[in-house]
Amino acid sequence: MKTIALITNIVWCFIFFPTASFAFMSPMMMDAPGSEENKLLWLALAAVVILPLLILASQVFAWMKYSNGNYSLSIKIALIPLIDILFLIILFAINGNDF
Repeated sequence: MKTIALITNIVWCFIFFPTASFAFMSPMMMDAPGSEENKLLWLALAAVVILPLLILASQVFAWMKYSNGNYSLSIKIALIPLIDILFLIILFAINGNDF
């Protein structure tokens, strides 16, 4: 359990940097004419911007639980950003080519 918690936390730390660059480029999703009225696009924009912050916060708490020896809770906390990623996948599946 200790090794799985460590690997999970390290992987999320590496994923943080690409998601931060995606968050900086995400306002370009609103460049298309009429995109400002698309509510699903606004939700996707919010989810993309929140993802690096969510990764950062969950990793801080996951590492705190890891250092206390609570490895199962560390894994559960570290996997919280998956909810945001699943939400983005659902948004893109619902809206299809409109993004």
